[in-house]
Amino acid sequence: MSTSFVGEGFAILLLILLNGFFALAEMSLVTSRKPRLEAEAARGNRGAAVALRLLETPDSLFSTVQIGITLIGILTGAFGGASVAAHLTHVLADMPAVAPYAASLAFGVVIIVTTYLTLIFGELVPKKMAFASPERFACAVAPVMLVFMRLSMPAVWLLSLSARAASTILRIREDGPSVTDEDIRGMLAEGVRSGVVLDAERTMSERVMRLGDRSVTSIMTHRTRVAWLDSEAPQEDIIERLAASTYSRFPVCDGDLDNVLGVIKAREYLAACAEGADVTLKNFMRQPVFIPETARALDLLEAFRTTPHVHFAMVVGEYGEVQGIVTLNDVLEAIVGDIPSPDEADEPEAVRRADGSWLLDGMMHIDDMADVTGLRLPDEKHGDFETLAGLLLQHLGKLPAIGDTLRLGPLHFEIVDMDGRRIDRVLLSTAATLKDEYAPGTDTAAQKSATDAAPPKGGSNPAA
Repeated sequence: MSTSFVGEGFAILLLILLNGFFALAEMSLVTSRKPRLEAEAARGNRGAAVALRLLETPDSLFSTVQIGITLIGILTGAFGGASVAAHLTHVLADMPAVAPYAASLAFGVVIIVTTYLTLIFGELVPKKMAFASPERFACAVAPVMLVFMRLSMPAVWLLSLSARAASTILRIREDGPSVTDEDIRGMLAEGVRSGVVLDAERTMSERVMRLGDRSVTSIMTHRTRVAWLDSEAPQEDIIERLAASTYSRFPVCDGDLDNVLGVIKAREYLAACAEGADVTLKNFMRQPVFIPETARALDLLEAFRTTPHVHFAMVVGEYGEVQGIVTLNDVLEAIVGDIPSPDEADEPEAVRRADGSWLLDGMMHIDDMADVTGLRLPDEKHGDFETLAGLLLQHLGKLPAIGDTLRLGPLHFEIVDMDGRRIDRVLLSTAATLKDEYAPGTDTAAQKSATDAAPPKGGSNPAA
């Protein structure tokens, strides 16, 4: 075997490794997370700063990589096809069995071996390394890539100009957002899988992202469930009601909830009464925050921030009527989930039954239902509603009654309890749950079991 043959083979191997460098550089720079590179640059990492510079001109970066890979491919083919194959042909020509096919066989062997080595060491392994630790490799290769970019500047300029011209002709525009909600949720999910983010942290982060889309009506306590005080009620009745309740604040109204005069703190009023002072409700009232029903939860949070002493809001409809109340605690529940008060301890919003079905509060928000049960509505079934009761009313198209059912894809809803004309409790089942429930030899009286599982109607309405 001649020295030139070994040298040419070594040259091909170096070209393949150089191809791997360009593949590693491209993959590591493209998949690097910009915030991490910025953090490294802030700590004085020069490679991270150079990587950020390269990412600011992606056209030039990709053109440099493509020029390098193309030139390497041409040189590899030249060495392999012209030189190495010629040497291998002479070796095979001395073998009588393959001598007639020496040239073709040598060319085929060189192509197969070169392609194999290029795929493994010039593409797959470098890209796998870059994907495993993109920021680390990006910082390492960025200074070298900057040198390559400067050396090939004329060719890079021509290719970048040609690429932009072709993009203009083909009407290719980069008008989409660089980061979407789905991207952030995907990163959070990946963080949970890798153990960097706790599942509870992901859930709260996703709920915070939804605050800008949720209306105040989706987190408020509806007026039918609000406990309020009449300003004309005798003091003894007011004291008795405050002492018997666990709520901290009450709206004070003039005969009707639509005529709100203010809000009192039960503890302050009862403490003054205990001291024997002659107290009136007016002396303890604070003006609540009034917010339209079209406002979003983030608007409410901003209103509470600007009025730090009153974290109690009245939600007002388009005709000026009070739709309900909402507190800072309601916003907190929209982020961390249901926080039961003592009055709610016996009647939680969601109860999972032994057969896998769910007993849900009719006023439960659709997003909260999905978070708690893990069951989501089919995309095409979303409409102009926010609560489970609103979903049923929209699809039933009539006044609801106990026993009414609704099927949406694999989800089966059944009304099992009413509070007057309001849907109080709903049984949510899946197709698999229903199959087990109605299987031969089991209790087929699903409506009866659902009704038995429903808690009795409460007489009090929750407030703040």
